[in-house]
Amino acid sequence: MREKRRASKVLLPVVFALILVLSLAWGVRCMRTALMKLTIDERSYQMEEMVKQIRANLNNGLQTHWNLVSGLNNALQGSRYENCDAVSDNIAHLENDFCTDLYGCRVMLLDEQGTAYLSDGPAGIWYDVSHLVDGKGRHTFVSETDSIDGSFLVFSQELDTPVTMGENQVHLTHVVLLKDIQTVKQYYTTTTYGGSAATYIIRDNGTLTYYDADADDILGARNVYKALREAEYIQGQSFDSVKAQLDQKGIAVANILLNRSEYYYCLTSLEDYDMTLMLLIPAEAVAVSTMSMMESTIWTLTLFMSVVVLLLLLAAISFVNVQRSAVKVRMEQQTNKELNRLRMEAESANAAKSAFLNNMSHDIRTPMNAIIGFTNIALKQNPGPEIRSCLEKISDSSEHLLTLINDVLDISRIESGRIQYTPDPVDVVAVANTVVNVTTGFLSNRNLTFNRHLEEPEARYMLADAVRIREVLVNILGNAVKFTPDGGTITFEASYRPVGDGQRILARYRVADTGVGMSEDFIGHIFDEFSQEENSARTQYKGTGLGMAITRRYVELMGGTISVESRKGKGSTFIVEIPMARTDGSRIRKQDASAAIDDLAGVRILLAEDNDLNAEIATIQMERLGARVTRAADGRQAVCAFAQNPPGTFDVILMDIMMPEMDGHEATAAIRNLANRPDALQIPIIAMTANAFAEDVQASLDAGMNGHLSKPVVMGEVVKTIARNLNI
Repeated sequence: MREKRRASKVLLPVVFALILVLSLAWGVRCMRTALMKLTIDERSYQMEEMVKQIRANLNNGLQTHWNLVSGLNNALQGSRYENCDAVSDNIAHLENDFCTDLYGCRVMLLDEQGTAYLSDGPAGIWYDVSHLVDGKGRHTFVSETDSIDGSFLVFSQELDTPVTMGENQVHLTHVVLLKDIQTVKQYYTTTTYGGSAATYIIRDNGTLTYYDADADDILGARNVYKALREAEYIQGQSFDSVKAQLDQKGIAVANILLNRSEYYYCLTSLEDYDMTLMLLIPAEAVAVSTMSMMESTIWTLTLFMSVVVLLLLLAAISFVNVQRSAVKVRMEQQTNKELNRLRMEAESANAAKSAFLNNMSHDIRTPMNAIIGFTNIALKQNPGPEIRSCLEKISDSSEHLLTLINDVLDISRIESGRIQYTPDPVDVVAVANTVVNVTTGFLSNRNLTFNRHLEEPEARYMLADAVRIREVLVNILGNAVKFTPDGGTITFEASYRPVGDGQRILARYRVADTGVGMSEDFIGHIFDEFSQEENSARTQYKGTGLGMAITRRYVELMGGTISVESRKGKGSTFIVEIPMARTDGSRIRKQDASAAIDDLAGVRILLAEDNDLNAEIATIQMERLGARVTRAADGRQAVCAFAQNPPGTFDVILMDIMMPEMDGHEATAAIRNLANRPDALQIPIIAMTANAFAEDVQASLDAGMNGHLSKPVVMGEVVKTIARNLNI
């Protein structure tokens, strides 16, 4: 009896495990079948989209040639010629005037008897004249007759007014454009499938008229439809269902086996033409990445299922062994504890990253403020030429370093989603003019031609982010100036077109230069972070390789697009398109005219700054502009200095944010809440800090401040901000 119980205890887990293994195997098989179907659907969709694009290119190409035929018809109407030689001479002139050699075409005229006339004389009766007898005015087909050497795509149109020739009044009734079939290849060639795609041009009855591929025709049939009908189809398709889909949608995709190899083909009919385009591609060349992903998924799923089976088998065995079960529970508890620890570390690391960005911005800008400030002070002391040169180089390098710091911080903030798109009413014409003015400044000491074509829009006031647009355009134009040698040309164009219901426009900015250009390989990486085409570029032109990455992020943030065309040694062209909504021009915020002063004569300033160097710089610069400066070494001293002096002692307070004892926000709140001091609510308090992010500006305003100045400070902005708040 005990033996039976022991056997049952062992047999039950084994049976359970066996059932589980079979169930999982069936599940894997079902999953593989589903993934294969998804892969086939993805391959079919990819081919369909590719062929749609090819069809559009081919239709556009055909339409271009019909436009040529229409032009020839207009040029020939009612003409009269003395003889065949005159006809041939005129055809030669027409080919020259219409530049038909650029299109790979020849012009031919047909008389009522079907005789063909070319620029080199009559060619006898044209065999394919039979295509023109159905009464239609226009015809397109492929010609491979012996009467004219070569294989051509024919564009034929009956002349509105026949051309007469000779005394017998021979009527030339049709103008024909013969396009070398090889030149049609540019409209349907695709490199997407690694050159393995074979292209067929078929008449609507299935007859093959042209085949183009690097290898021999695997179908090997004069009637393509007949060969496709006899092929073996996959996924339950048939040629009849494919043909029905072609007739209904104008495009159809199928999966077949030819000579035991799997292929995909796509048929698409060309509107208004007696032709069908077919792409035949080996299956392994279609959706390669999707197939690879599917195989990886299946292998991962199989591995995962194997691990699950193993774990469940262990669980079944542990059902017999209580001790192992307890060990497993303790291991699971330990694993959960470790996962919680890792989760907490990840959350802490994310918070540390945000804190790091703020601290980096503050800690780097603070010494940069001192470097730039003291350099500017030294430059104003009329130093000798050698010292001035050194100081100017320090100033240039400092400004460059600050730009690099801003780029690194900007790309990090964009990636973390901390920069938001907040459109405001702007004058788009003023934005474009500002960009021109900034670019003109770049051109000093450069021998470059700067062309600008700025369109005047019907409505110039739009909802947009003027700052971001300026940053994008100035960055592109700055690169154009940087990478264009002297003697070159830079062109800036701005145009606007309405979209939708007319309440929105698409602003289009084009920047073209004749500079060093880029290789085709690098164009695909120009918007990558830290990308520069040559190792010498960083040394020769300076930069981190982040400018274009930030530019693209800003454009995408505004819902726009940016594209580039370039050739090595020939220059580059950037096109930026940004959608905008119309708005009322009265909502544009006007700049305070009182901010146009250039000194601080008589202004009494309380400066709260804990850094001695920054305090010294600010004091020297503002006192040189006529201000009287009183310094407080921290927020608490600033509150005491204001409270212990009678009203009117200070006109304005410049407040640092990160200070010991009491930070700038706390000091501002303390001043605003002083009792029996009515001027505490009126005195302007302006943040002057290395905290330069948008959220830092908002935090200053929320704390009760009237403005925000970012370090390194620019004294012109300091003067304007103080003047604006004092209404002087």
